[in-house]
Amino acid sequence: MTAIELRTEILQLISQEENTSVLEAIKLLLRREDGDPDDDISEEELAELEQQRQDRISGKLKFHSEEESLRIIRQGKKE
Repeated sequence: MTAIELRTEILQLISQEENTSVLEAIKLLLRREDGDPDDDISEEELAELEQQRQDRISGKLKFHSEEESLRIIRQGKKE
């Protein structure tokens, strides 16, 4: 896979991501060289991020937009 293809795929995945903790972790990962060494993501945190990503891709987790979440809450049903 070329760098252009990787960037395209990463940008597409990031644009669809709604979980702020995942986005913050990606931001930290991408800025790892700019900050203090203490700001780096540990191997354990990286493994957890990868597991969350795999769960999302496999459909094990389903994310809802803010509007969908409010609708579900108002209707009082689980999805």
